[in-house]
Amino acid sequence: MPTPPAIVWLHGDSLSPHDPALRANPHAPAVFVFDEPFLQRAQLSFKRLLFIYESASEALQGRDFELRRGGVVSEVLDFMQSRAATEVHVTATVAPRFQSYLAELRKAARVTIHTPQPLVSWSGAAPRRFSQFWRKVEAEAMRPTGEGPPELRG
Repeated sequence: MPTPPAIVWLHGDSLSPHDPALRANPHAPAVFVFDEPFLQRAQLSFKRLLFIYESASEALQGRDFELRRGGVVSEVLDFMQSRAATEVHVTATVAPRFQSYLAELRKAARVTIHTPQPLVSWSGAAPRRFSQFWRKVEAEAMRPTGEGPPELRG
């Protein structure tokens, strides 16, 4: 029996061609949504918006994709409908909005969440300053973990 069509939802915390949801679904169409309500509140600079646009375009290069603007859930569902998909694949994030988006998406579609490999192991309370965190994890974060992406191999 063929697998039902799926899409990948790429979000601001997963802007990489090595994103777990993208890698698990190399032929699935993908969508990135510029979250209009969030952007209105956040007042990001043009440079930051351009960086996000370029990162999303690079991550999605070579596949069927769309960059959209609006409400995340409605745009993801509309993209699903346009591709006759029944499932959304997405990479987990700690962003507070993510859980509410998932709850809404799950009302209309099957959602598969991919968990990224953590950059560093961490336990305990959140540090008050980045420098405190960095002192504790720098050696682990900077340790080579493998061959890396093909384009960066030497």
